Amino acid sequence: MRVVFAERARQDIADIYDSIAAKSPAAAQRVEDAIRLACERLAEFPHASAATDEPGVFRRPLVKYRYAIFYRVRAEAHRIEVVRVIYGPRIKDLHRPPNED
Repeated sequence: MRVVFAERARQDIADIYDSIAAKSPAAAQRVEDAIRLACERLAEFPHASAATDEPGVFRRPLVKYRYAIFYRVRAEAHRIEVVRVIYGPRIKDLHRPPNED
C-alpha cells in the first residue's frame, strides 16, 4: 500500500513544525521526521492501530512524541490516506477523527 496525505494532514504537519521550530528548528525536524516515518510504516500493518467509530478510519499514537495520526484505509485503491495529525491533548474524542476541515 502507498501512503498519501490529505491536504489537512499536510497542514497539520507544517503547523506542528512551525510551532516547534520557533524554539528549536532541530527539534522540529526530529518531530516531523518521526511523524513521516510513522505514517510510512502504516503501510506495513494498516489495520494494527485502534479503530475509530468511523468505518475504515484508524488512530495511531506516536510513542516518543505526543501526537496521533488519524488515517483512512482505502484497500480498493491500495492506499492509506493520512487525514489528520493532532497533538494528543487536543483530541477530544479518541473514537472519532477530528474535523477534517
